[in-house]
Amino acid sequence: MAQTARISSRSDEIIQEMNALTGKSKVEIIESALESYRHHERMALFNKGYQTLSKDKKLWIEELKERKELEGTLTDGLDED
Repeated sequence: MAQTARISSRSDEIIQEMNALTGKSKVEIIESALESYRHHERMALFNKGYQTLSKDKKLWIEELKERKELEGTLTDGLDED
């Protein structure tokens, strides 16, 4: 369901500039910006989680052990084409 949202004049200027540079529609530009922002925030949370995990020595050792066990398992039993 499409909804209307108000944006600042500065945001509108940026969108218009990006439209002129790329030829993409305003909707495409906003969606692309939101996807980038979502990716950035998810990666920040992911990194924060690993930072927290690495501070707990016991859990970090378990994590490293699990990584070692899983290393190279992606191709187990698969023929290379």
